[in-house]
Amino acid sequence: MSKNLGEIINSIMKENATKQVLILTNHMYIIGTIHDYYDNCKNCHDCLIALKNVKIAKIDELCHCNLNECECNFEALVEYKWFNVSTQSIVGFSILG
Repeated sequence: MSKNLGEIINSIMKENATKQVLILTNHMYIIGTIHDYYDNCKNCHDCLIALKNVKIAKIDELCHCNLNECECNFEALVEYKWFNVSTQSIVGFSILG
């Protein structure tokens, strides 16, 4: 039986002793704390990842780059207490520590 993406990310976070994750979709930049799948999510849907204490921005509104430099506006991040991400829309993730 295979693990869902939320469980995989949660395992990597535990191995690295961190709770923060960065998730990228084609259009969104998302930073948050993943819901604890091991003890609290026996009925969670496999195609969704639940995050708490989330900051989100549209990628095209976050940074503007040209050939010589990039300018990023991290004030564009909007905060949410909870946010669900479809695993099908994730193109990349990184554990923040």
